[in-house]
Amino acid sequence: MSLFGTDGIRGIANQELSCEIGFRLGRVAGSSLPSKGPIGIGKDTRISCDMLEAALIAGITSTGRNVVQLGVLTTPGLSYIVKQYELAGGVMISASHNPFQYNGLKVFGSDGLKISDQTETSFSRAIEEGIDDGPWPIGKEIGRVIRGNHLVESYADFLKGLPTEDLSNLRVLVDTANGSASNIARDVWKTICPNSDFINFSPDGVNINAGCGSTDPNMLRSYVVEGSYDVGFAYDGDGDRCIAVDEQGNVVNGDGLMAIIALDMAAQGRLAKNTVVGTVMSNYGLERCLSSRGIKLIRTSVGDKFVFEEMCRGGYNLGGEQSGHIIIKDISEVGDGLVTSICVAQILAQSGSKFSGLASVVEEVPQLLVNVEVPNPVEILDFPEVKQAVEKVSLDLSGVGRVLVRASGTEPVVRIMVEAEDEDLVRECAEYLEKILIRESGMLGR
Repeated sequence: MSLFGTDGIRGIANQELSCEIGFRLGRVAGSSLPSKGPIGIGKDTRISCDMLEAALIAGITSTGRNVVQLGVLTTPGLSYIVKQYELAGGVMISASHNPFQYNGLKVFGSDGLKISDQTETSFSRAIEEGIDDGPWPIGKEIGRVIRGNHLVESYADFLKGLPTEDLSNLRVLVDTANGSASNIARDVWKTICPNSDFINFSPDGVNINAGCGSTDPNMLRSYVVEGSYDVGFAYDGDGDRCIAVDEQGNVVNGDGLMAIIALDMAAQGRLAKNTVVGTVMSNYGLERCLSSRGIKLIRTSVGDKFVFEEMCRGGYNLGGEQSGHIIIKDISEVGDGLVTSICVAQILAQSGSKFSGLASVVEEVPQLLVNVEVPNPVEILDFPEVKQAVEKVSLDLSGVGRVLVRASGTEPVVRIMVEAEDEDLVRECAEYLEKILIRESGMLGR
């Protein structure tokens, strides 16, 4: 089984995700990434990032390869810099939307994209089995650390150059989740939209994603309404997600943002093949909205990498997830919360309407998402009682709704999604599945 989940290696820092893993990954990356150039390292604001960064740097430089130390940076920012400056690859130290105790290691190739599943499997095997055929140079052949602050500034300049419309009449509130977007978002937004304000931009190592950001927008909702802002945007810990809040305090998730962007691109003849790529989690309301306007929705498995793979396979240029990972391929080949928010703000400025009006195009079907903490999510889904419960709910929803039960690739939880027009039925089905999972989780290890 690979150390890599749906989004890199992830676990509680200094426990599942140890310095030894960081060092070994550095060794493997330094020895295996095909280009001979330096490897960039970015990180979010977790207290454990410095520790893991030191381990990575030791591993990479011990192979003779240089490291470009980029400091606190968003994941899409690292991707941009790796590709733009032709680095051999990059490693992002972040657990994205997870609590501060967790951390993660995401590896990028020289194209600025996450390494393939095959490469992840190869890296994982080498790390777990202690396989190390890489060089151990001495003397002046040992790698060095290069500071890359100026490269981070170039990414900010790229973002500042995106708007083609005047945003100065908008009042925008931005929640940076005390994460890696805390500094760069303020720099960018103050340049392109002088009437922008910010919350949760003072990271202390432990407050990342804590009661804020894209996973908890309640503070943003309150402040947007109280301050009479036109729109609010919330990022996650590493800045690759964005969700929004309208002027009435209503949350507009990734589905709603994709609809707004898709309709704008289609109106300009820029939506490739009149198609949007979503996932199995995308609400049926999105599909209904797009279909009524002649736009097709293709669904993939959960994970932005699956969305991107389908976009490349089919030649599509817009895709994303309900959680706020949105890829606008004409601008960036990775999900970028800042890119998403800037594009949406531009559409809002052009429209001359309220943001609630733009977002109203999607009428969501009642959908309930429940996370159930279990010791081994993959194992419990194979329990006969759990399988039977999922089959029962599927039959109950046949023709009127759908159910999805899956193991998270980033946390020790099973995710339940139930969707149907009947809210009572949705709640009953979700509660039933949650009860079965909790009961059966007590059987693990017995």
